Amino acid sequence: MKFLLTALLLCICSVAAQDEEADYEVEADYARYYEDSDAAASDAPAESVDDDWATGRPMTERRRNRPTSEPRPLRNMLGVHRWEINDVVDSEVHEEGVKYRFDDSVIERVREDVIPELCYLTSDNITIYNSFLLDRNCMEEFESVSPQCVGFKCDLAHYFLEHGAKIFTDFFNATDYKAGMELIHRELSTAFEKLDMCTCGREFFKAVFKCAPFYNANALFAATGNYEDDIVMFGRIARNVDVKSAGKFFDRLLAGVCEETSTGICLNSIFNVLEELVEMGVNTVEDFDDYDDGDRKYQKEQEKRCDAMFGSYRAWEKDGRDLSDFDGGTEEFWEVMLNMTAKTTNAFYCEKKCKKDRGALYPCCLRRMLEDEKMFDNVQRVVESVYKIIPATNYRFEWDGFYELEYRFEREWSAQELEERASWTVPANLRDALMRTLHAAKYCEGKIVRCSK
Repeated sequence: MKFLLTALLLCICSVAAQDEEADYEVEADYARYYEDSDAAASDAPAESVDDDWATGRPMTERRRNRPTSEPRPLRNMLGVHRWEINDVVDSEVHEEGVKYRFDDSVIERVREDVIPELCYLTSDNITIYNSFLLDRNCMEEFESVSPQCVGFKCDLAHYFLEHGAKIFTDFFNATDYKAGMELIHRELSTAFEKLDMCTCGREFFKAVFKCAPFYNANALFAATGNYEDDIVMFGRIARNVDVKSAGKFFDRLLAGVCEETSTGICLNSIFNVLEELVEMGVNTVEDFDDYDDGDRKYQKEQEKRCDAMFGSYRAWEKDGRDLSDFDGGTEEFWEVMLNMTAKTTNAFYCEKKCKKDRGALYPCCLRRMLEDEKMFDNVQRVVESVYKIIPATNYRFEWDGFYELEYRFEREWSAQELEERASWTVPANLRDALMRTLHAAKYCEGKIVRCSK
């Protein structure tokens, strides 16, 4: 979860200089999908053009840069239009309000295909003809969990069918970013409780990671278009990436998120932080023009504010290095980037005037997660395994004979380069820079930032 905090902070810093007013796109020809369909239709251009080949709906010229009467920032940020939401979700008006349900085609597919497979198939009756998502190996792993958790995958499918449409619609209809974050917080907390995620969820995901390297269900063939090379590539990657360490990392992460706190579990504490960060980000964006136009004295005053992120923005800009000048696949690039992100988060947590307030954004349960060396040892092993397998993802990686690699592959990757890859480990300075980014509060000079219980 700390990765979410850091990503959100860096994202806000990177967009702060952009115009705070987003442009909203309205598709006039999709007027019937809008709540105020008559008004939208009256604005539609009179001329018509060819039909949309993908949907069969008539196309008209898009009207850009015209704000809607009810902007939806999350929808705009993610490039999702209302008609796309209404393609998969139907609304029904009742006395108690509007209720949302998935489109009939989605409901039919889940009820007739997904639920029977996840709820009724077992390792004794599963075959290659009656299953799609699972294979026998995965089914056996899911059956190996404790008795009270065997039905978790079935409960998950029913929960999705019952609540998914409302969550999906409410998220994209959120009127601001904080409302969207609050929605995710509320729904995740509810799901964690109703699905017993802290017990059965952990066992379920352990089973997922155990069966992943040998996954061979029909869904894999459908996803690759039955293309043999892609299927072989999936197996090569899945069997060589350290999925076991990835599973251990995820399990320790879930254990940390599920730690009991004064707010219930640590998940709630982390989302409280995220909501505060979003509010600070909004303050930064709203006041950025004044900051950018002000003299240096005014900017310094803004950079010391505890309710905004101008100090972090300044730390990023002051570094002066352009990441595009570095090759993204090199250690130098990652060293530069992580040092820049470390300065950014350090400026946020370690501003002398704000240290006392920052404790509220530093839950003790989150601190304990970030101090879990074993969790980050697992992250390191996963990264190293990914780095080592990259050459083998080249489409020219083939064996022409006994100990003979395809000659064009050998031209691209020499034996020495492959040997260096095989023995590579994450440099200590990169891991240190990563931890200074994620756990900036620990590295503040002077008075420490005290975590909040």
